[in-house]
Amino acid sequence: MYYSSFPYGYNFRQQAFIPVHPAYIAMPTPTPQNGKSPFPQVDTRKFNASAERFKEVLNQASQFIGTLTSSDDFAQKLMNAAQRSEQNEVERLVRSTGVTINYTLSYTPSGIRIDFSNSDAQNSCCALRMALSW
Repeated sequence: MYYSSFPYGYNFRQQAFIPVHPAYIAMPTPTPQNGKSPFPQVDTRKFNASAERFKEVLNQASQFIGTLTSSDDFAQKLMNAAQRSEQNEVERLVRSTGVTINYTLSYTPSGIRIDFSNSDAQNSCCALRMALSW
């Protein structure tokens, strides 16, 4: 018999093998009992409503990106205002692109991050985080 100082050992061909720990127990998969599923019935109404509301978030983000990519002057104004930490001017510039939904923004010397959200007091369904480097 070949004895080794390695914790899991090597076989005679010097190929590593990893033993299964004796205390390892795989989590069982839920199985139906009495013919019923262990999961609740699927209701897609809220999911579909969130997807519909998310379309607006995407449209607003696309509008912002469209303005940013089509106007070098706009991009320069936005970066200059951010570099000078003029929060009100940065927010005014973002709103000037036609963004009407809620958003939060933060910027650093290396880029800007905008979190668009279509949430209101009653619904908190969807958000989109956009991070752009400069």
